[in-house]
Amino acid sequence: MDTAVPRQIVRDFGHYATAIAKSPTKIAHLNGRDAVYLLGFSGATVALIVTDKRVSDSVTGESGDRRASRYASNILVGAALGSSTIKYFVGCHEHNRQRRDDAVREWEAMGFGLGSVGVLKYIFRRERPAPGSNGDFFDNGTSFPSGHSALATAWAAVLGEEYPGYLWRYLALGGAGVTSVLRITARQHYPSDVLVGGMIGHLTGEYICRHGKCQETPAKTGIEHTDTTIHYPTTLLSDSAFYESDRAIYAARRQFCNAISVTTEEADRCAQITER
Repeated sequence: MDTAVPRQIVRDFGHYATAIAKSPTKIAHLNGRDAVYLLGFSGATVALIVTDKRVSDSVTGESGDRRASRYASNILVGAALGSSTIKYFVGCHEHNRQRRDDAVREWEAMGFGLGSVGVLKYIFRRERPAPGSNGDFFDNGTSFPSGHSALATAWAAVLGEEYPGYLWRYLALGGAGVTSVLRITARQHYPSDVLVGGMIGHLTGEYICRHGKCQETPAKTGIEHTDTTIHYPTTLLSDSAFYESDRAIYAARRQFCNAISVTTEEADRCAQITER
């Protein structure tokens, strides 16, 4: 693994932990729309908690069906982790930094979301659905919130931001939604567990993308950065005195333009602008 990756993860984790610690102070400064969203989410969570046991008890499938749902949810989460891992190694092999960074952001979103859920599980200690269970909080369980939902939704949120258009966004979110439903039909979680877990994953993915600038950009294959040859315009070559005095400045300018540009044409335009 690139040595820059652990440093990036540690740095981003520090930012993420700081944002969580400061989040309570921001509640009083929410704008109207965010306040409505928060109230709506809170109301939906309370409504689901009230009806959780009744909904869970209505899942009357055979034990084999519940086991199949559990396996399917594990497979979907494994597919998300596997796709990000494959993307990372392919990006390293192709020297495609954009693809590698996308994979790291997906890892971060899933890891940070799962860590947040783990803390809440320890705090709330809710019983998992089972015969004779009432879904009580502060007991000795790990039901609330759902880690599978958080992980799948965090991955989906980042993937939807990395690639333009709605296709990838809807496919990823659809997979996350199916994962959450499977956790209910497997009698592993209550509906409120997957709602809160999914919201944590979504917010984590959005945070990672907001600060990591998730967006698809073309690979910088149009510029060969390993070529140390500097090509000077003919206007500089015609004046030997100016050429000799300004050679170092132009070389630095050209290297800077190469570094920030995607194609050779953009680098040329950059160099022309900075000459003026």
